Amino acid sequence: MNRIIRIICFTLLLLEFSFRASAEDFTNAIHAYLQQCVHAEIPDGCIVVGIVDEHGSRVVSCGTLDNGTDQDANGDAVFGLYSMTGTFTSMLLQDMVERGEMEWDDPVAKYLPKSVKMPTYHGKEITLRQLVTESSGLPDFRDQVVPKRADNLYADFPGEKMYAFVSGFELTNDPGTKHLHGSVDKGLLGQAMALEAGTNYESLVVDRICRPLKMDSTRFTLTPELKSRVANRHNQLGYALPALDSGIMKPLNGLYSTANDLLKFVSAILGFTPSGPAALMERSRISLHETSQGEEIVYTAGGWFGCRALVGFDKTRRRGVVILSTSADLMRNFGDLLLESEWQSDRRPAETNVSAAILDSCAGQYRPTNEPAGHTIGIWRKGDCLFAQSIGSGSSPDEVLLLPPITAELVPQSETRFFERLTGRPVVFSRNARGQMTGVTIDCQGKPLSFQKISDQPPKAPEPVKRRVAIKLDPKLLDAIVGHYEFAPKAPFPTGAKVTIWREGGQLVCQIWGENTIQGAFDIYPESETNFFIKLNGAQLTFIKNDKGEVTAVIHHSARAGVPDAEGKKLKNE
Repeated sequence: MNRIIRIICFTLLLLEFSFRASAEDFTNAIHAYLQQCVHAEIPDGCIVVGIVDEHGSRVVSCGTLDNGTDQDANGDAVFGLYSMTGTFTSMLLQDMVERGEMEWDDPVAKYLPKSVKMPTYHGKEITLRQLVTESSGLPDFRDQVVPKRADNLYADFPGEKMYAFVSGFELTNDPGTKHLHGSVDKGLLGQAMALEAGTNYESLVVDRICRPLKMDSTRFTLTPELKSRVANRHNQLGYALPALDSGIMKPLNGLYSTANDLLKFVSAILGFTPSGPAALMERSRISLHETSQGEEIVYTAGGWFGCRALVGFDKTRRRGVVILSTSADLMRNFGDLLLESEWQSDRRPAETNVSAAILDSCAGQYRPTNEPAGHTIGIWRKGDCLFAQSIGSGSSPDEVLLLPPITAELVPQSETRFFERLTGRPVVFSRNARGQMTGVTIDCQGKPLSFQKISDQPPKAPEPVKRRVAIKLDPKLLDAIVGHYEFAPKAPFPTGAKVTIWREGGQLVCQIWGENTIQGAFDIYPESETNFFIKLNGAQLTFIKNDKGEVTAVIHHSARAGVPDAEGKKLKNE
């Protein structure tokens, strides 16, 4: 009998180990977070994340391409890299220097047509080094040239116009003393390198960087097959925007790529695959404007009107991340959180079950114990899950990485000890003798931050983006709005503004001239006969009519909180 009892006990012990909760795979935790991102920001867009370390690479994605197909996003979805393109431009210059084709401190004028008059300051010439570091002193051409379209700023800026622009500009300081991202520097550098090599800039990047790394989907000019995989960019309101034509500014922001291709790039940099181009990046660090923590964590990123791309790698831990998104608000600290997280499942914390009463007790609002002005943490329950998010504004730099940039899911290990699902960071609740939760401590990079509960009322869970819906109007109603308007000096137009609205087919097009205005023409969309909205920035326009049904004025409603409405008078037709 004792033997039977021992066998039963041993069997029960095995069952206990068999059914004990196991830690979640890191990719599942990433996917859960991405679902929150898409729900909160871009219901019709997508996010793709790639991670790579000595164990290999993995891709996690969520959402759709929203490009007229029904395709879901994956590692082969094509995204614009925008200013991350500058990293490849820097690598290309490094390659040309190492081949003896150019020198870092050569004057740019040496490589441009004789007709181009490069400006100087007190006899000091602009060099290639200053172009690649965007410190030449040349301005952003958009400050001087009004583009035709606000949603495609570079389309009407050919090489000849750039040469004329540069030739007519006067420097106001020594070259190399001020950095200006987005200036004409990278475009001018691309022209100089192409002319020296006797080919075009795109061919140079593809032949010398992309092909050796087998980055076959990384291109400037997209084939029909690549176009079918493009993920449409979206602005902060969730509206899809047209593809950007970078024109002569391709060396600044014209490259497209995929998560799978960029993982090859990161793998080569980390030494997982042998490659000459990878070493170029390490040697060209002098020319890169990367954000880094010390010298061990390095990022290169880009974004434009709703598309975000980021590559980061940790040289010490030999791991890298790729983040591609059609979200307007993807933050770099998502990359930080991924690089900091525990990737191996056997080292991640394991989940247990707690009662609904415990989850309800955790819900509420929590204020920093020692920093009243810091971020308040809001925690709420949804079904059997607990979520948290920073709410309000804070001043503590430690709080930047306190929680992921969207909604964090808190997973229980016990009744009072939880962990943040993505990173695995400990989140520990304190409770009083009556069992009520009174505070919470969150680990932030090894430093515990304490919060006291100030309300049992949880904040309202974030709602997904809701788009405004445009309607069709009779052309006569559109024609009534067409004309010229003028705003007196007042926020948001401190120096005043002049507005022209015209009709192109069934679409009204608007252009504004003045300080703090959108550059170039943009479409406006009707919600009613008198209420219109702007997809680019979320502003609304309300047109005022008199008793005769004539439009006499327009009221501009900014999408930014705290900005007052402004009224513009319609000018009489000349």
